[in-house]
Amino acid sequence: MTHKRRWLVPEVVQSSAMDCGPASLKALLEGHGIAASYGRLREACQTEIDGTSIDSMETVAQQAGLDAEQIMVPGDFLLLKRADLLPALVVVQLPSGTTHFVIAWNCIGPWVQIMDPATGRRWQHKKKFLHDIYMHSQVVSAEDWAEWSLSEEFLDPLGAKLEGIGIAPDVGQGLISQVSEDGGWKPVAALDAATRFVESLVATGGIRRGTEAERILLQSFAEACRSEIGGANDVPSIFWSVLPEGEGEDCEENLRFRGAVLVRVRGIDERVPDFDGGPEEDPKTAEIPPELQAALTERPSSPLRELFRILFKDSLKAPVLVTTAMVVSSATVMIEALLFRGLLDFGQYLGLPEQKFAAISAVVLLLLGLLFLALPTRTSILRQGRHLEARLRIAFLKKLPHLADRYFHSRLSSDMAERAHVLHKLRSLPSLIFDLWRSTTLLAATTLGIIWLDPEVASVVLTAAIIAVALPLVSQKLMIERDLRVRTHTGALSRFFLDSLLGLTALRCHAAEKTVRREHEVLLVEWARASINLLRIAIAVEGVSAFAGYFFAVWILFDHFSRAGGSGMILLLVYWVLGIPGLGQDIAVSARLIPTMRNVALRVFEPLGAPDENEHQFFDEDHPQHEDGSAVSLELSGVSVVGAGNTILDGIDLEVEAGSHVAIVGPSGAGKSSLVRLFLGLNTPARGSVFIDKKEINKGGVPAPRHEIAWVDPAVHLWNRSLIDNIFYGAGTGPSQSITATLQQANLYGVIEGLPDGLQTTLGEGGGLVSGGEGQRLRFARALNRAGVRLAILDEPFRGLAREQRISLLKQARHRWRNSTLLWVTHDLRETLAFDRIIVIDGGRVVEDGPPHVLQAQPNSRFCEMLAAEEEMNVSLWVDPMWRRLEVRGGEVREKGLSGR
Repeated sequence: MTHKRRWLVPEVVQSSAMDCGPASLKALLEGHGIAASYGRLREACQTEIDGTSIDSMETVAQQAGLDAEQIMVPGDFLLLKRADLLPALVVVQLPSGTTHFVIAWNCIGPWVQIMDPATGRRWQHKKKFLHDIYMHSQVVSAEDWAEWSLSEEFLDPLGAKLEGIGIAPDVGQGLISQVSEDGGWKPVAALDAATRFVESLVATGGIRRGTEAERILLQSFAEACRSEIGGANDVPSIFWSVLPEGEGEDCEENLRFRGAVLVRVRGIDERVPDFDGGPEEDPKTAEIPPELQAALTERPSSPLRELFRILFKDSLKAPVLVTTAMVVSSATVMIEALLFRGLLDFGQYLGLPEQKFAAISAVVLLLLGLLFLALPTRTSILRQGRHLEARLRIAFLKKLPHLADRYFHSRLSSDMAERAHVLHKLRSLPSLIFDLWRSTTLLAATTLGIIWLDPEVASVVLTAAIIAVALPLVSQKLMIERDLRVRTHTGALSRFFLDSLLGLTALRCHAAEKTVRREHEVLLVEWARASINLLRIAIAVEGVSAFAGYFFAVWILFDHFSRAGGSGMILLLVYWVLGIPGLGQDIAVSARLIPTMRNVALRVFEPLGAPDENEHQFFDEDHPQHEDGSAVSLELSGVSVVGAGNTILDGIDLEVEAGSHVAIVGPSGAGKSSLVRLFLGLNTPARGSVFIDKKEINKGGVPAPRHEIAWVDPAVHLWNRSLIDNIFYGAGTGPSQSITATLQQANLYGVIEGLPDGLQTTLGEGGGLVSGGEGQRLRFARALNRAGVRLAILDEPFRGLAREQRISLLKQARHRWRNSTLLWVTHDLRETLAFDRIIVIDGGRVVEDGPPHVLQAQPNSRFCEMLAAEEEMNVSLWVDPMWRRLEVRGGEVREKGLSGR
């Protein structure tokens, strides 16, 4: 397999601050000729891979086929040619103090080509880039560091630095030979520090290169070797790459090494796995996570081809008729020019009034024919644009419910909204194609007409026509990159508007307006810079096109007058020649909009091309419903769940009998919600198997569709619809009981009495009109209203409610689903004592499992410890007389006694 590294690093702009890892990785892979899907890489970084860890980036780069190695070197070695460290994924430090990934690709003179996922590709001065590098410190063995520093990998760049300050080659080679013979870490570290010290003096103009720098170097090196580091006459410690750190546990001398951390890429690893599936499976392929394999095997999309396929989906009749009309229109324009030229000699050849009337009538009929040809053509084009937008919007809305939950977790909601919003731009694609094709055919017809009038200028006019067409085409790649950068920043900017509206109350309460404004300004500046760069190239292309057109127009006319002088056809020639610059401008303007259409379509087709959830996991909506009372059995066998490279659940083995009611407890972050989400299909196991009714659901056999599961969770969304609509949402074929029973079981009558329009009251965005506790009861009512429930999953369902209400609603839930399997996730341990079984999860593992009275009887059990801690908290917090108790009820605040919680 042969891949040629590109000279310009591919540009990939991140969609959010957490995407610098996958964006850098995609640019690094594609720069070496390995295609990778950015969207799939982002999904992989949400599951198996930690996209913020350079260790993970090294591993993924190796698995994807790059000869990559993570190393740590002195920061000023990075850009040295003899160090041979580029291209590399480098950790830099932002002004805010946070770390960030960039790609240092290559160097030209004092400039280094950088691909920064936050801003795109740019050329940065070496000094500025070296200043931004994050300097990491790490304790290393003195023996190991000495072995590495005495190798060519360290001594060659050191020799280049000596040459850079004007040290004679024989002197520099002598110093390197001396430290190699002396051995140990101190001599080579002293030479490195002295070189860096003298280099800084030369850079600031304190001393000259050459003899003076050599004298200072020899003196500083000798002093550094003799004295202690940091002494009064020694080289300052800031110039040392390593400093003594003392002895380790095995009495071995240690050093603290300070340098840049990077992943160096030497090229393509010839052992790269074949993801297309050959006759023999590469063992390396088996180690690669499925998400990464999907990113490497997904075929690059061709958005313009897909758009044309949608345009021609119904039939080819309309496009063929429009194309024919364009060709005829272009030809008739030339005929029109010839006729108007003939009108100049009107009086010479047509003497009779009847002849003049017939000629004028013919011209009028031609103009009317052109009008009647243009109207249906333009109408058809506009109709195709509306159909294209409508089809894409319908496809987008149909696709959203079929996308996996993790797809949305790896993408900003505001970015998805922006993709749907800009669909209106694609409505003008047919008009753009028509205008571009019409201008091109007119240019071709005009060129042929000029050559017919004056064959001597054929080479010049052909050159002018070719430049008018070729210049916009040549600039397409630059335009596409810069337009995509603008589109990405626009999508990221919309996040601030959405987040500011959703969190407006919190922003004002915490006085965070300036912080949000500052973050918005940083991204806004990048958007403005990207937009200006795009506009600069567009203006340059149009300007060069206009200049070339008028230059060749003057050339053609001057050459014609110098040879033929004045003639009867001179006005027609001038008309056609001066039309070339205008047509070139029209082509350039139309071509400028093609990258916009292409990038809008690319961002729209990215979610449309994502795999459906039911293609690889979970619930078949066509599965026949079971009768009420047919509960499901659940089983997890060796299940592990990974998110962003971190293990959330590890080796879970669990069985839940059909119809049992199980409480799941554990500290916050233990993995309780992640466990129950496995049965909803919202989490995918990295390892192990999930069974429902003894059938492995992540293998395609699915016994329980989602419409047979009742799920209550604070994350369940409340719509900006009426209260009654929210209750009936998701009921499927119909509610399981009367609305009166549902309202009574969920204790919602008090809520309805306080709403202005009762059940018809619109709840606002996210249920903003109701309180948190009222929203929880509303979610509970929605679950109660579902028919055919075989599995009930209640994850902190009554958070924000008083204990008495929680106990009452829990009784209603257990009675309602008494014949179904029920999983109850809670932090209130006293609520779980009435359950048949309790599962204790801690650190992503099941640490205890059994009946509550058995666990409670074991003094050393984790459940017993948590129960004792809860009781102690109740005594110290709720019963202690040092606290005042205020009760808010009916809009009034009252003092409350110590009668419990």
